[in-house]
Parts: sequence; C-alpha cells; structure tokens
Amino acid sequence: MRVKNMRIFNLFSNMGNRELIGIDLSTDNLKIAHFKIYPNNKRELIEILTRNLGGLSDDDISKTIQTCIKELKVKNPIFSIAIPAHLVISKNIEVPSTNDKEIKEIINLQAGRHTPYSREEIIIDYIPIGIYKQNYTKILLLIVTNSLIKKQFGILEKAGIKIEKILLAQEGMAYLTSKIFKLDSEPAPVGIAHIDELFTDFMIVNKSKAIFIRSIPIGRQHLISDVEKFQTKFAGEIKKSLEAYQVENIQTPPNLLILTGALEELGPLETILNEAAHLPVRVIPYLNHISSTDKAVCAAQTAKNLSFFNVIAPLWAYFESKVNLIPEEIKLKMAFIERSKDLTSSGILLLVILLLVFLTLTSNIYFKSAYLKNLDAKYQALAKEAKNLAEDSQKNSLIRSYLTNRGISLKVLTELHEIAPLYLELNDIRFDKEGKFTIRGTAESMSTVFSFVDTLGKSKYFKEVKTKYTTRRQEGKKDVTDFEINSLLRKVAN
Repeated sequence: MRVKNMRIFNLFSNMGNRELIGIDLSTDNLKIAHFKIYPNNKRELIEILTRNLGGLSDDDISKTIQTCIKELKVKNPIFSIAIPAHLVISKNIEVPSTNDKEIKEIINLQAGRHTPYSREEIIIDYIPIGIYKQNYTKILLLIVTNSLIKKQFGILEKAGIKIEKILLAQEGMAYLTSKIFKLDSEPAPVGIAHIDELFTDFMIVNKSKAIFIRSIPIGRQHLISDVEKFQTKFAGEIKKSLEAYQVENIQTPPNLLILTGALEELGPLETILNEAAHLPVRVIPYLNHISSTDKAVCAAQTAKNLSFFNVIAPLWAYFESKVNLIPEEIKLKMAFIERSKDLTSSGILLLVILLLVFLTLTSNIYFKSAYLKNLDAKYQALAKEAKNLAEDSQKNSLIRSYLTNRGISLKVLTELHEIAPLYLELNDIRFDKEGKFTIRGTAESMSTVFSFVDTLGKSKYFKEVKTKYTTRRQEGKKDVTDFEINSLLRKVAN
C-alpha cells in the first residue's frame, strides 16, 4: 500500500478542484482519461484521448503521451496507470489470520507459490473479501510482473509524468458500478462482463469489492468479426467463469449479470448470455451513468471499438481504491521524496512562523514606543502644573493638620482640671506627636487614683487609659500614693 505522509502545505488542498489523469498502456491503443473532482465531491469526465501505438518504440510512445498531456492543458494533475485483468494473475485464497499486518507478511512469503516467477520478479497486493471460520480471511490475491510495471513506469517517466498510483482497473469498475446501481443493497453478488477491443474482463462484485476476476481473450473485435462463432464461444467462457467462481466457494452465486463496455453492433449477445448463464442480463452503456462533457462523450463514441470504462472507473474511485501495484522500491523512493518535501516544508513553515512572531513583537514595541512618546509630548505641559498642585496640596495638609491640632494642649489641660479630684496632685504631664499621654502625680489614697482613671476613660479626649504603677509612701504624718497613668489622646474635631 502507498505510504502516506502528512503534508504541511496541503492543509487546504481539498478546497480546490482535483484533476486526475488515467493512462492505459496495456494494448496497442493508448487510452487517456481526464477526470475532475470538484470541492462538492461532484465527479466529471472532462476529456478522452486515444492514440494507436502499434510499431512505436518506447521513446516514441513517451513523446506521444507527452503530446497528449499537453493537449489536455491541465495544471498539477494526479497521474495513475490502470492495469486490466489480462495483465494480472489473480487467485482466491484463504489466509490463516485476521490481522492486516500478518496477512501482508503471509502473502509476501507465499505469493511465489502461485506463479512461475520468483518473488523478486513480481509485485503483489490483495483485496480482502471477508472473515472465514473466525480465524481465516478470504482474499483476492493480485500478482503482476515487475518488468511490465517498470516498463510502463519508465515510458511515462521519460514523458515527464510522475505516477502516484498503479490501479487495478477491476477494483475501480466494481466500486463505480456498485455506487451507480446501488449494488451494495443486493442480497447476492453481481457478475459484470466488461467488453473491450481484444479482451473481456469478467468479475464478481460484492459490497463494492471485486471478489473474483477472470480475463477472457475475446473482445468486441472478435464478436463482430464472426458473430456466430465468437458469441457462442464468449457465452461458453462466461459460463466457465461462473463455474470457476462457484468451485472456489467464495460467496453465494450471482443473481444478475451486467454487460458493459464497447457494446455497439453486438447483435443478440444478451439473449445468448441469458441462455448460457441462466441469469438475467442487463446491458448498460457506462457513459450513460457518468457525468461527462460533450467532448468526452463524442470521443468515446468515435472510438467505438474501445471501451474507456476500465480507465475512467479507477479515476472515479481513485481516493477509495486500496490496491496500488507500484513496486516496493519505487514506493520507498516516493516516500523518501515526500518526507524530504515535508521536512523542507516544515523548515520553511517554522522560519515563517518565527519571522511573523519577530515582526509582531517588533511592531508591538514600535507602536507602543510611539504611543508613549505621544503621551509624553501631550502631557509634558501638564507635568509642571501637576507638580505645583502636589506641592500646594502638601502645604494645605500641613496647615490643616496644624489647624486641627491647634489648642489641643489647652483643651486637654482644661479637661484634666475639670475632672481631677480635689485631693489629687499632678506633678508631671507629657504628650507627644503620636498622641501618647502620660500623667504622674500623688493622691491621698489609691481609690482616688482608680476613680480618676475611670473618669479619664469616659472623657472624650482620652482612650486606652491604664495605670502603669501606684506606690504608697509616707509624707509627714499622712500616707499618700504616687502613680503614673498612660493613655492615648483622641482626635477631636474643633
């Protein structure tokens, strides 16, 4: 499977139109389909080109393809190769595992047993069909020779084309047919016979998957050259394919056979197939069910010997396809290139982010500095006035403080004179700027001191009145008490 990488600069890639180019180099007739997927997921066939490559060298084929791509006038398309059934060896096998990683390892080891080629000469992939007996998985093993793929890869590389995927045509046809005709809702699988110029691709489809593939070496060219001989033989090959499918015991038998591809002038083929396969047969022109431009339809009708369904369908199902037959060494090379691009893109993105952060910070600093300069210039004239106002305010505060405290000492002394008991002598009165007030004196008795303390506490000028000490002593023939009282002055409005 293709290695997928996160692409830093492809975050919005799905917002635009995606142009896909499919190429079929499997016969002498080159087929090229130009497909477009719009942002609303609408899919449209834009153009079809075909060229005869009979007798041309690889270099001439590259030049022819290069000319065709120029005619399409596309920008940055996604290129892919469609590989038809007659170039693929397919085997229905059972693998003793249900783990994807284990299944890949098992088929990688055992694929050589199913072909006459060595493991190094082949490319393998598979389509999972379903779980069988709980521990087994039924798969459709797909094998293609390395030399074939590398030859086509080389031709396209010389034409300047970078291939993203090598798709199995039948996988795309199975998916597209299922979506168009809603076959997923069918209770049984459906058979599809796709007629091309020289080959017919027969497949059994179940739930959008091709679960059985067989190539029949009879195409439109044979069916119209000798109608009686080849149509009978063709019906026999279809019957043989159905029998081979039933022998493999893959799924239940199909209940319908769809005939599509290059269908013009095939006569009573539908009736012959119905009688041989004992199945209802529906003839369905594929272009009737694909959104296409008039130019594409006209080109397909002109080349009536060819069917372009095997190159259109893989493009329609490009992003849903699981099979990719690109050689492993090319996958690794592509993965290395993509990772290198991702690292380069990441580095560029990081530098851009750092540059944007730096510019943002620098611009913020610049604009803020400019703003501050403007403010300085605007309010410089007011700074001097503000300073003068501050000085005046300070002076006013000093004056207010002075006026508030003016005469407080006289009021305190007056208060003391009024509330001091008759037999109390005050020897020392002190107070400071913090409002701490101290009285020392002498009283006739200790009760007089305590009474004085209570009276001070009730005064509006004093608070937190406390007696620091009282000392009894003898003065003449009388006992007196020395004391010290501490308090705080209250701030009283004038």
